[in-house]
Amino acid sequence: MSKRICKKILSMITVLAFLAVSFGWMNVFAADSAVMEQLLQDVSPKGSVSFLGGETLELRALAASGSTVTAQINGQTVSLSATSEREEDGVWYTGSYTIPSVQSDKSLGQLKFTAEKDGRSESRTGAEVQAVVLRKYVDVENPGGSSGSQSGSLDNVTPASGDIVRINAEYADIFSSVDRGEDYASPYWYNLPKNTMDYAVGTTSSSYILKSGRRVAKSNATVVKTGTNGNNEISGVSVRNDGEFTILTIRQDWAVPFNLTPSPLSYASSTSNTVTSCNPTSVVLTFDYTTAYSAGNLNFPSGSAFTGASWKVVMNGDIPQVQVTLTLAQKGGYYGAYAEYRTDGTLTLKFLNPVDSLDGARVVIDAGHGSSDPGNTGGGVDEADVNLAHAEALKEELEARGATVYLLETRSGSYVGVTERANMAIDWMPHVYIAVHQNSVSGNSAARGVETYYNTPWSQRLAQYINDELYQAYLTLPYANNAKDRGNKFSEFAVTRTKQFASVLIEYGFLTNSEEKALLTNPAYYPVFAEAVADGIDQFFSGK
Repeated sequence: MSKRICKKILSMITVLAFLAVSFGWMNVFAADSAVMEQLLQDVSPKGSVSFLGGETLELRALAASGSTVTAQINGQTVSLSATSEREEDGVWYTGSYTIPSVQSDKSLGQLKFTAEKDGRSESRTGAEVQAVVLRKYVDVENPGGSSGSQSGSLDNVTPASGDIVRINAEYADIFSSVDRGEDYASPYWYNLPKNTMDYAVGTTSSSYILKSGRRVAKSNATVVKTGTNGNNEISGVSVRNDGEFTILTIRQDWAVPFNLTPSPLSYASSTSNTVTSCNPTSVVLTFDYTTAYSAGNLNFPSGSAFTGASWKVVMNGDIPQVQVTLTLAQKGGYYGAYAEYRTDGTLTLKFLNPVDSLDGARVVIDAGHGSSDPGNTGGGVDEADVNLAHAEALKEELEARGATVYLLETRSGSYVGVTERANMAIDWMPHVYIAVHQNSVSGNSAARGVETYYNTPWSQRLAQYINDELYQAYLTLPYANNAKDRGNKFSEFAVTRTKQFASVLIEYGFLTNSEEKALLTNPAYYPVFAEAVADGIDQFFSGK
């Protein structure tokens, strides 16, 4: 063999050896990288949260199974323990921290979560935590009232003053100045209607911080003057029922901020937006900066949303408030409200009269995506087409049971955005809004199950009933042994954040799962899913 040939062979062996070593190291790096990506996926709470001294802060982290997970807060380390609650890529770990008592509001710093496993460590930051002092309430129950009227007042309250802002949007999204980690409008503050006024006590680059505890985008409000509007007084309330709505007209001195809260209502914790119970028997209407009321007893006609009202004046910190507790005619019969403020301070509130079944109900259906947006395509089909098929089947089922249905037109012309969809529904004034969607997880064909999302507290029961019924429907279909109930969950989807009606977004199943895709795209099963969703809505209206 010639020297030239030997050299060529030796050169080829050297190159092959180099490539083998290189690819080996690349595989090691790739494997190591894949492991590291799954060490710590999520933490809670996030954003900014406030607690009273002695309250318990729940700490949660989604981490790889077998990890050692800790959280640092206020100079202390809290160990988190693995739970039975699992997601696709990890296990939820939980722990708790008792908030110390403070003499004045105090920042405890930002949470830091750390997960360690196999000699590796990964950290994420969580919420900014504040310990706060209890704000005391002083109740004045109907002083001086008689059988024919209700009145009450707080004396010697100094009116608020400062920069006064006026809401210029039809409905302004409201954020809490100290929230529970949400990134979008708060689920527990009603949208303030146009002409509402409040005092700005601070600003960020994009928002006004209001004295009432709210925060509003600068694009939705304008500073109109500096000074005071004085203490507000409610001078009268009239009630009428037009057959579809119960309408309250409230006369007062100026357009103060107000809120509507269903009661009773409970959350998983003081930092959680997850609702554990909301089947209200009343709605509390609260007016800020209001020191007095004088109103005749409210007489509600038969078939109205309410049967009666009680009044009181309270001090919430340094803000006087009048609270009106409106007793619901039907348990669970609060679906939201529509509001309009005149510049003279007269407020009109419209509440849909209760229904106890689908017969007479007003329902909006939104087939998700459409037009230029196909939705997810991971299952080899366009989600938008599957959504529309199920939406049309649901419309047919609801109408057969006596409901009036508005299927949003989102297929012709240009794409209809989610905010526009919500506004279309507000204009139509439904009891409930149903967004139809299908799920997808890229690269994970094992993910499966039905899940239903809500945002506002009074929508949680609707989400729960629909989700339960859809899961039961799966149990009657092929592959029933693989059916999965992923539950009802708090969300911040734009179409679920409206305060005018109850709303949910349903993920019927996963198009990236071959078994569920076979069911979800089979026209023979469209009526089965439609009946299940209709049954869930029907249970919601029954007040169970």
